[in-house]
Amino acid sequence: MGAVDVYLDAIKRADDNLRRAVEELTVEELRNQPAGPGSNPIGWLVWHMTRTRDNIVASVTGKQSIWEREGWGAKFGMEGQPPRFVPEDVHTFDPKSFDTLMGYFEAVATQTGQDVEALADDEMGRMIEPTVPGRPAQPVSARLGVILNDNIQHVGQVAYLRGLIRGQGWF
Repeated sequence: MGAVDVYLDAIKRADDNLRRAVEELTVEELRNQPAGPGSNPIGWLVWHMTRTRDNIVASVTGKQSIWEREGWGAKFGMEGQPPRFVPEDVHTFDPKSFDTLMGYFEAVATQTGQDVEALADDEMGRMIEPTVPGRPAQPVSARLGVILNDNIQHVGQVAYLRGLIRGQGWF
């Protein structure tokens, strides 16, 4: 088993946990901020981790992001570059619907699997130029590691918030 196989197994596990954590949530629950004003709602967490993943995969492959290529901005009512959400305005994020939010996630998850599966182990050291000025170039392995780290921690947050909102576990 190579590095790509290990990575795909780990990301699939995180994706499956997310699907279970959001199962049957309403739009109101996706918007809920159970930790109070300024806290991240589940819908925003899912969108944020998906958007981050989409951008990183695009930077690794040199392809246009799914957000841009498939017109997800219009589906979310965010034409052009989406706003940079901060604690003071995160409550304004609108997932539109469960299907819209998870449709974007599923499109990005599918693309991630296809693109990472196509990578050879020796490509993990290839350097990727930064998308944020002032940051250093990073190898493909580090960029993919950011996705894994981001997803695992945000999926845990989503599961925890679901428990706060529903008053129950999610398994």
